[in-house]
Amino acid sequence: MLLKYYFRFLTNTLKVDLLHSMSNAKQKIEVVANILIIVAVVVLIGVVAQKYFSSSSSSSAPPPYQSPAIGQKISLPDVDFSKSNKNVLLMLQRGCKFCSQSAEFYKTLIQKTQGKNVKIIAVLPQKKEEAEEYLTSLGISGIETRQAQIETFQVGGTPTLVIVNDKGEISNVWVGKLQTNQENEVIYKLLS
Repeated sequence: MLLKYYFRFLTNTLKVDLLHSMSNAKQKIEVVANILIIVAVVVLIGVVAQKYFSSSSSSSAPPPYQSPAIGQKISLPDVDFSKSNKNVLLMLQRGCKFCSQSAEFYKTLIQKTQGKNVKIIAVLPQKKEEAEEYLTSLGISGIETRQAQIETFQVGGTPTLVIVNDKGEISNVWVGKLQTNQENEVIYKLLS
């Protein structure tokens, strides 16, 4: 019987010690977790602050969007702008979804300007054969194709439509997939 009481005493003592040590372990885990959270927040604030302050003063930031200036003289190898009253440069690029989405308008533009002393030239950075293959895949034909890096014309994106007069000067520029009113404006400018 004495053994039974001693066994109970020993068991209760172990339970208390075990609960006490578990409580200490739980407290230690909570302290470590709180410290890790504080460190993570401080690091996050540091990263955000660095990005915010360094982006405003960094010289490696990409240049702002560019567009050719109205009145700017433009030249394209093997193109004599003086042979047409108005010239249209379609700055396109294979893989440009907005270029592909604009194909129907370009076909309409080609059709409406036939016989009107308007020359339409597709300018792409790809090799001429690849560019012509791309235009054919879009159903565009009957226009000249030139290979040139569009950045040389201060064009920041494709598609860009540029109207050039017979002196080689830019008279109008449209960027991106055009809305119906912009498409009508292009056609009006070319036919007036």
